[in-house]
Amino acid sequence: MNEIIDALSVWTTTRASGITSYLFLFLSTIAGIAMGSRLIANKAKAIVLTMHQSAGWFGFLFGMMHGAVLLFDQYVGYSVSGLLIPFTAESHPVLTGMGTLSFYMAFIVILSSDMMKKLGKKAWKMTHMLAFPGYFLALLHGLLIGSDSSYPWAQAMYGATGIMVVALTVYRLWTVKKDKGEAPKSGRVPYPNAKPIIIETSEYKVR
Repeated sequence: MNEIIDALSVWTTTRASGITSYLFLFLSTIAGIAMGSRLIANKAKAIVLTMHQSAGWFGFLFGMMHGAVLLFDQYVGYSVSGLLIPFTAESHPVLTGMGTLSFYMAFIVILSSDMMKKLGKKAWKMTHMLAFPGYFLALLHGLLIGSDSSYPWAQAMYGATGIMVVALTVYRLWTVKKDKGEAPKSGRVPYPNAKPIIIETSEYKVR
């Protein structure tokens, strides 16, 4: 009886921490996308930035818990190396490796945010782009290997959140392209077209 209770507690904790980690990563991702778009007013950007950073940290921590609890799973038998080294797990190596890579990418993004001044703006932006593949790897990991993925509520959750991230990404790319098209290429504000003023010399008498 105790073995059954222990198995259920490990299984439940793994499921709960995995789903919680994914939802926090989703919140962090959409908040980050919204920060650079026209959807957020300047006054609200500080709040959205706090949500973006906090959700990223919580997603990372719950992801760590999700992997750590799997070490106590007596049925599948995950090893430390199988969880830390991508695509080396004995059970579902590819799907498990996706989760591991997503975890590492989240860690790199968080670490780069704390080191933004040392990295420089350009290097920080390139590193921060890992948030996108990291999120979608987490989406595929949860959808394809998650024990709850067969339930309609889980499928609806993964589908709705994935579509929302894609839609916001497309909108942000469209607004960036539109802003670049509207900006003057020379960097100067063009003067409006106006007819030249011509003064006829006959109107003036030479004294």
